[in-house]
Amino acid sequence: MKFSTSLFLSFLLIPIFSFGAKKILDVGTKPESVCRGFGGKLYVTMINGDEAGDGEIKMIDGDKITVFAKGLNNPKGMAFVGGFLVASDETMLRKIDKKGKVTVLAKAEDFPKEVTFLNDVARSRDGKSVYVTDMSHPKWMFDPDGERKLWPVDSDKVVPPMTGCVYKVTLDGKVSVAVPPGDKRMPGPNGVGVTGAKGKEILLMGDFFTGNVLAYSDDKLRIVAKGMRGADAVEAFGDKIYVSSWSLGTVWAYDRKTKKSKVLSDEFTTAADFYLDRKGKQLIVPDMLAGKLIFLPLD
Repeated sequence: MKFSTSLFLSFLLIPIFSFGAKKILDVGTKPESVCRGFGGKLYVTMINGDEAGDGEIKMIDGDKITVFAKGLNNPKGMAFVGGFLVASDETMLRKIDKKGKVTVLAKAEDFPKEVTFLNDVARSRDGKSVYVTDMSHPKWMFDPDGERKLWPVDSDKVVPPMTGCVYKVTLDGKVSVAVPPGDKRMPGPNGVGVTGAKGKEILLMGDFFTGNVLAYSDDKLRIVAKGMRGADAVEAFGDKIYVSSWSLGTVWAYDRKTKKSKVLSDEFTTAADFYLDRKGKQLIVPDMLAGKLIFLPLD
């Protein structure tokens, strides 16, 4: 059964409700990323409108939703590390303390190359830094004649800028390149996740344009899975890699043993940067254009 606009609208006045086995929470305008933070509560980046400074972070405590931090521009990915929330915000990273105070962790000129579209953020295993993708501005990826329609991968109308990469940023603002740009298999990385042992991290990236899920370690990039276009969040848990697609409204589980992927849900409008709740055995997925958080149970 598909989510429909009319069904959503009929429940707008009810903060939390169930849809089959799923819980759905109405959070506001354009939720993009969600994670657990202070006190184990959920925190959500809210893009809101197009005005500079109207971006927010909301806190969810049970069925209570409050604004935790204000004054961001266009917040995307977010992670909780070292007692701070760290969120990407256009061409900078923001750091938010337990009182909701927002400061700049790394500004555009702190990066070794020009950054145009910082996106997903993942906590490093060292607990003192984050990884953040520079997706490159995604306008080049989309066919203007379609709604959220990507050009074919082999289209002669597309010239990727080849600037997509991943940076590592410490909590004191030091920036280094974690995954370099220039590989045609990864022209537009959106999602980033961390797997592997603490002393030997493996980075997972979801490339928005190609649909490749890639792993990077020992200075080598390899394709793990294909066909997940519009890839947004990517996280590993056990034998599975979970991937969401913003453009297709789909969430997959890829089995690293069988090398096969399974659709967990294709009922989203725009499945954005989810939180993998390992203890709760669920994905908490922002449906950005629908203004919802979907609590998607895992097997």
